[in-house]
Amino acid sequence: MVENRNKAMSFERLFKPKNVLIFEAQTKISFFIEGFLRQEYDLKNLYLVSSKEDELSGIKCYRSIDNVPIDTIDLLILSVRRDILVQSITDILSKKKIRFVHIFTAGTGEFDDEGIKIERKIKEILKNNPGTRSIGPNCMGLYCPYGKIAYYPSFPIESGNIALIFQSGDLHSKMVKFGSRRYNLRFSKCVSIGNCIDIQISELLQYFNNDIETNIVCVYFEGLPVLYKKEGKRLLNVLKSMDKPVLFMRGGRTERGQKAVLTHTGALATKRIIWDSIFNQTPIIDVPPSLDELIDYTYIFSKHIQRFKRLKRIVKYPSNKNVLVILWSGGFGILATDVLTELGLNVPLFEGKKLEKLKQIYPIKIGSLSNPLDMPWIISNKVYLEVSKAAIDDGIDFVMLVTDAWRDLEDTRFKSYYSNLLGIKSHVESIDKIFVIILPDYPSESRKNFHAKLTKDGFFVYPSIERAAKSFLKLYEYGKKREVIIWLEK
Repeated sequence: MVENRNKAMSFERLFKPKNVLIFEAQTKISFFIEGFLRQEYDLKNLYLVSSKEDELSGIKCYRSIDNVPIDTIDLLILSVRRDILVQSITDILSKKKIRFVHIFTAGTGEFDDEGIKIERKIKEILKNNPGTRSIGPNCMGLYCPYGKIAYYPSFPIESGNIALIFQSGDLHSKMVKFGSRRYNLRFSKCVSIGNCIDIQISELLQYFNNDIETNIVCVYFEGLPVLYKKEGKRLLNVLKSMDKPVLFMRGGRTERGQKAVLTHTGALATKRIIWDSIFNQTPIIDVPPSLDELIDYTYIFSKHIQRFKRLKRIVKYPSNKNVLVILWSGGFGILATDVLTELGLNVPLFEGKKLEKLKQIYPIKIGSLSNPLDMPWIISNKVYLEVSKAAIDDGIDFVMLVTDAWRDLEDTRFKSYYSNLLGIKSHVESIDKIFVIILPDYPSESRKNFHAKLTKDGFFVYPSIERAAKSFLKLYEYGKKREVIIWLEK
């Protein structure tokens, strides 16, 4: 049983294998080899077995498993036709000690009855070899910059703090590619897990919860494995115990989507009412069926947690939903207020003593200081910073500043404006609030350059008010869930 086997094993060698064997190595799966090359994996520990090729990407191929000169393999990447899959695993395990198997082969339980039979046979083989664990079948596999492994050469070589557990290889790949390019996200340990005939999502969550290299876990879940009837209960218990944020995106929310799940991973999708109950009972964050939103949310969680880790402080999450908007357009201010209010955030109206205080700093004649702060013409003036800082007190939790690109980043006026942005950022962070720059996305070299500068200097940058607000709300939601858990534990 999975419950008994995982107690004696760590997944460290799965993500940081000291040696890797690819069987059967072919040109059409050379992306695996290219991924290892890009990550600068030690090639003397990468073994290829091929019945047809003498070498691939400059690496020698062995004709059979018998010729591989080591007895113990940390990670076997198995890519063979499904009709010889069972025999291949049996044969390899009879000749070598294998710690982990990544079964790349598809066309098993998700495909037809014969595929289900193949999975049952593999499960039995693994049960009889308790020292061997497996991910898959039907999965892309592993990405871990710390372990210098990746299944695509386009993945970043830099390590980060985000772990991924995905039942879809393509979504897994796009999460890494899009996330790294949009927001410079960096990852710790990532796995495309496929049909889950052995290692379960619950086990990986438990592992990541104790992993010092991981601060946040993203899950794409399609359903519970047919072969493990107790996994649902185990998964619920693990989700309840998670100390780290888990962003959980579920496929198969609709009846039609559940049918699509069966043809993808062969999993058993569960009903919405059950998941509503699970999200209410656990600190897990429910993510809509949108990869874009998952990436947006991961961005704010990752950077927010990283800041507190650098300061060596306990992470502090937003306790309220009060927003200050800073811009230079009355029309955009009205739209922003409507959008934020409809999403459930508070845009407090500045009046009375607070408004008078702001007017004493800047006797405004054009625009407004009532929130949104509409301050045209003074963005490069020190008074812009002074008013903004005076408006941002403990009653404000989230500050959004709407800007546009600048053609000349060396312009004196821009430098003064940018100095003001840095000053606002410093003030907001000093009181543990969140500051986001809203820079609309459009094709422009000046926009690209400005975005790169903001990112380099550690600003949160979102392309729209709505996307930034939704991301903040998830951070707020998680903070509230943690408060309840802490209260219950007292």
